[in-house]
Amino acid sequence: MLTLSVTYRQSWATKIGITYRPSSTLNHFLFGEFMIGLACATLSCDGFGDTDFVESFRMLPQIGFKYVEFNCWYPRTVTPAKMRDLKQRCEDTGLVPISLHCTSFGGADGMDRSRDAAHKIRFMEAARELGVTRVGATGHARGTSGGLQAIIEVLQEIAPVAEELGIELGLENHEGNNLETIEDYEQIFSVIDSPNVGIWLDTGHFDASNVNMDNLIDRLSTRVNHIHVKDNLQKGKKSFTRFGHGTTDNYHVIDRMLALGYSGYITVELSPLEKETIFEDLVVAKKMFERYETTT
Repeated sequence: MLTLSVTYRQSWATKIGITYRPSSTLNHFLFGEFMIGLACATLSCDGFGDTDFVESFRMLPQIGFKYVEFNCWYPRTVTPAKMRDLKQRCEDTGLVPISLHCTSFGGADGMDRSRDAAHKIRFMEAARELGVTRVGATGHARGTSGGLQAIIEVLQEIAPVAEELGIELGLENHEGNNLETIEDYEQIFSVIDSPNVGIWLDTGHFDASNVNMDNLIDRLSTRVNHIHVKDNLQKGKKSFTRFGHGTTDNYHVIDRMLALGYSGYITVELSPLEKETIFEDLVVAKKMFERYETTT
């Protein structure tokens, strides 16, 4: 299939009076681009510690995952040297990196927001070094670190950088977070209209926040540029569990997004981790969601 450049697609969309958005319905229906890849986040294997992704590189090829999302939350995980290291290790193991997940958007004051802008710009550079086009993060605890306004202020400065570098920025929802509700996203997008800024839809966290995902999809499906699947035990309460043990209707969310033309990646996030069953739990997740893959 012929792959059209982002610049070409943006210019073509402008000519007919619409806004081009990466990973949106437009790609499917206007440009004939449709692809679903199934990835796994490194936190699923290595947890939240600074483990140098050892377990991810060991487990994921054995389970059969091809695509990997790196959770880079520590100083050594953002350096150019680490990007070269990850790129080489991916080549050695047959894994294909698809995205970087970094620490939270926002800042309590101007200095903190300046640091956050610089941090996100560095991650966009790191993404290019690794050969990926997606960078995502959530926010800080709800009502802290400048709230939603701080996120908007940072995005106003870095969205043009994302457009220049060809990077898709993802705003991931978390329970009890500045990025949590449909209204949070609508407020952001009323100010930030960049085609390179979208939603990293986390199914488990939306369930934990008691957000109606059908309403979210009805109102904001064209802004979703990445999907995280997770299982939660009880709607309205953060109670993550092993895949197949909860009540999160991941299939319904994915099916609706696909019907609307979503094209991109679905990333498995296993939380919490029980060391004795991580491998088995990820095998289950792979079997659950591999039905959606169009690329292997």
